[in-house]
Amino acid sequence: MGRFSFIKAAAGIIAGAIIFTSAHFPMKPVSTADAANKSRVSVHDPSIIKNGDTYYVFGSHIEAAKTKDLQNWSRFTNGYTTPDNVEFGNLSQNLKKAFAWAGEDLEDCENGFAVWAPDVIWNPDYINPDGTKGAYLMYFCASSTYMRSVIAYAAAKNIEGPYTFVDTLIYSGFTNNDSYATSKTKNVNRKYTSTNVDELIASGEVTFNNSWFNKNNYNNQLFPNAIDPTIYYGTDGKMYMCYGSWSGGIFTLEIDKTTGKCIHPKTGTTSDGRMVDSYFGTKISGGYGKSGEGPFIEYNADTGYYYLWVTYGALTSTGGYNMRVFRSKSPTGPFTDPAGRQAVLPSNPNLDSVGLKVMGNYKFSSLNTAYMACGHNSVLRDDDGKWFLFYHTRFDDGAEFHEVRVHQMFFNEEGWPVTAPFEYSGDTISPGGYNESDIVGDYEYINHGNSTDGKIIGYQNIKLNADHTISGAVSGRWEQDAGSANAYHYRRTALFRSFYSC
Repeated sequence: MGRFSFIKAAAGIIAGAIIFTSAHFPMKPVSTADAANKSRVSVHDPSIIKNGDTYYVFGSHIEAAKTKDLQNWSRFTNGYTTPDNVEFGNLSQNLKKAFAWAGEDLEDCENGFAVWAPDVIWNPDYINPDGTKGAYLMYFCASSTYMRSVIAYAAAKNIEGPYTFVDTLIYSGFTNNDSYATSKTKNVNRKYTSTNVDELIASGEVTFNNSWFNKNNYNNQLFPNAIDPTIYYGTDGKMYMCYGSWSGGIFTLEIDKTTGKCIHPKTGTTSDGRMVDSYFGTKISGGYGKSGEGPFIEYNADTGYYYLWVTYGALTSTGGYNMRVFRSKSPTGPFTDPAGRQAVLPSNPNLDSVGLKVMGNYKFSSLNTAYMACGHNSVLRDDDGKWFLFYHTRFDDGAEFHEVRVHQMFFNEEGWPVTAPFEYSGDTISPGGYNESDIVGDYEYINHGNSTDGKIIGYQNIKLNADHTISGAVSGRWEQDAGSANAYHYRRTALFRSFYSC
């Protein structure tokens, strides 16, 4: 289920089995000097939004940055600084309702904060307190353990903030009885009556579900950690929020465009047998204790599919963090991979066998150090129709420092996304194809496979020959589609639409 990556060694350019470079090879690997000259930022879990001619990424730990060229970034936030927080002003006071449950001076964030993975959108239908319409809405999460978290949202007239807290939406990690989490400043009852669940039950929006609990504790094998919210729109005109992390899986809920709040469904199952819970929504991925986080969904009108990206593995350099992609004709699924396997997992699944792997830990010879733990991505279709992938990556340097990377992305003839091997540097490709003499040559080849083991995937040497054979570490045949930049890789007796990725 993996991807293939190619770079042309002799000329120092890249050439993929789907998209080849032109005679002038504008899609070149970033040299050491070029990379050093770029203005970098460290924004974990970057979520992309474009505002006018400026691109913004918002990420965990109240970090954000902006750029006009997708190459040189500048930070405009000040992290957890308070009371003069750039995004939230008086952090403790503004987010008081969320922090009453999680995210401030408690358990994993004792003596500090844990505000993670925001997603910012412009919502023209949102009705502000003064009656005006339209606001930037930031959906974010606050967390204190691997299962006890809360998703909330805030609004602003300016994309850079400050954002005013609106309300909490989804809680996780609650119990069915009294159970307390304490610190020097906190004493939080974990019982579900400390959340908004009992209020929603009283209003008739949610039905109590005994399955939320396992021996009175939160059942995180079936239900999510309420983090990593992302907003997306359906062709049905509705607004949705997908969210969730690890263990119980990833869910989606409809959002009321005028209020920004969740519209809760009735508990039941989908036509294909997936869980629908009145509080958490419809399950679209994962479950049963397996990894999977950072969901992001975007619709491609050209292919007619919604694409769901999730990241498997643990987020550390050697934790096997790697992005996967699924797709569906419906905004609520089922999402499947190219082999037809559902993103929602059965019990005791082999996680590596599910999902189209976008990239793993890897190194070409032109990179000073291997890219490690590439993940928690977002995607953007730009105004000119180009697609881009945004993610954070660590490096094989013995540390956990991370930076934002951007790669151009394409869709092959089967409608699956294909990511360029190197970060974006203003590259272009010709839709009409290229001279075969420019394609022939020596390449570095990486097969990203389907593992989540954290090992670095090195390159092998192959050659695309003038007689359309492939020799070296792999064998087969290649052809370029007449009149386009598409190419086909024939191997053994089967035809593969080969992918290349970073």
